[in-house]
Amino acid sequence: MNKNLIIGVIVLGALLLGGVIFINNISRPKPSTPAVTEEVKEAGEESVMEEQIDEDKDEDKDEDDEDKKDSENVKTFEINASSFKFSLTEIKVNKGDRVRVVLNITEGFHDFVVDEFDARTKQIGEGKSDTVEFLADKEGTFEFYCSVGDHRAKGMKGNLIVQ
Repeated sequence: MNKNLIIGVIVLGALLLGGVIFINNISRPKPSTPAVTEEVKEAGEESVMEEQIDEDKDEDKDEDDEDKKDSENVKTFEINASSFKFSLTEIKVNKGDRVRVVLNITEGFHDFVVDEFDARTKQIGEGKSDTVEFLADKEGTFEFYCSVGDHRAKGMKGNLIVQ
């Protein structure tokens, strides 16, 4: 009888220990920032990449007139993204301009999207930057927005106006 009592106490102790560990794991808060599987470049690395592109352009002196016109009309916009807002809510460019958007995340996890021009940055977190460049080849007013979660519905959007 003592043998059965000892085995029962051991089994009961193991069950209690397992229950405590299980409850402890459930009550811990999970991280709220989604994991990013792609490597995101720091802002300094991006400028090196842009310098390389500029060097390639200098080596290629035989560009036709249309390419020269496009490269001269690059419009760069720096946009800071924080909780449900962009620092710019309106961007105006001319038809034919190359548009470069540098997205800097000051708070949260965001991206920048313009569907009509198939323009999209990576989804990145606080302290990171990403750049997207596209040709504004059609006139009109186009919505840009953050595609993370319900950020767009909460007002994280603006207008790209191409004249």
